[in-house]
Amino acid sequence: MLDQGDYTAVFDASPDAMLVVDAEGVIRDLNRQAVTMFGWSREELEGRKVERLIPDASRVRHRRHRARYGEAPQPRPMGEGLELEALRRDGTTIPVEISLSPSRLGRGRDHVICAVRDISAWRRMRRLSGMMIAAAENERKHLSRELHDEFLQSLVALKIRVKLLADEKDHGERERARARVAEDIAGTILGVKRMIRGLLPPELDRQGISAALGSIFRDVEDVYGFTVHARLERVDGRLDPVAAVALYRIVQEAVTNAAQHAEVSEAVVTLGAANGAVRATVRDEGRGFDLPDSEALGGDAFFGIAGMHERAALVGGTLAVQTSPGRGTTVRASVPARGWEPKKE
Repeated sequence: MLDQGDYTAVFDASPDAMLVVDAEGVIRDLNRQAVTMFGWSREELEGRKVERLIPDASRVRHRRHRARYGEAPQPRPMGEGLELEALRRDGTTIPVEISLSPSRLGRGRDHVICAVRDISAWRRMRRLSGMMIAAAENERKHLSRELHDEFLQSLVALKIRVKLLADEKDHGERERARARVAEDIAGTILGVKRMIRGLLPPELDRQGISAALGSIFRDVEDVYGFTVHARLERVDGRLDPVAAVALYRIVQEAVTNAAQHAEVSEAVVTLGAANGAVRATVRDEGRGFDLPDSEALGGDAFFGIAGMHERAALVGGTLAVQTSPGRGTTVRASVPARGWEPKKE
């Protein structure tokens, strides 16, 4: 049989914050995780109303919910309640999920045992999952447009040229038509290769990130007439494959945004390693924009900025965008170098 000390140890060992609240909504006990989660000391919470942990805007509604629950208390497992916000001592809020379990404690008095789980990470993953689905759909739409606008039109034109070639009687004209068909086929092949490189850059595996970025810059110049002045260090041995892909995609997105929206003809890209990180910077002197209103760039561009942030975060890196109207835009991305860990103090 477990004694009182064992039950206290189990209470304190719970991975969730645990609160014991009486019928009047007063906190009578809490575990160590509750102290850690909310930032209040045990003395600051014991004997206080549970509304201390509720944001001001939600306290009246919470009192109503608590009163209704007190009229017919029953177990409410985690995941079956509402997603709520909890207030920390420093004034910040965190998304939480709460399970409730009525119990008679302390001379048979009615209490509710509340388990509170921080779902910040789960909410971030849900948002990321939604972004990944949207990104896949966005990519499908992009491929559909490019296949239709470029390759389908090219193939239709080739079909017409081949028919005209078959009907051409003049030998000289036939040779000239054959040369034009060969030129069109070569152009279409290059276009397909460019699309494949955009989806899965072979240079990234074969030659490293510097060579792969160089291919992007050449394609951007061919397509948009946009020149990239690049200063790229050889950093391939310092990046694991996942971080290399993330940094590659971030630079690709930033350069494409500049080519499409900055209203200038050039940008500067740097890539280098220092202090346990590999850093890339994309700078243009274009029109810039207000970050809070970056939807003005168009849906794809705004989504691209959010996607760059997520790519950096997924590999433990950071991304910063500095911009304002008329003052250009700078995108700085940093990802951890291979095998690097911060020094322990």
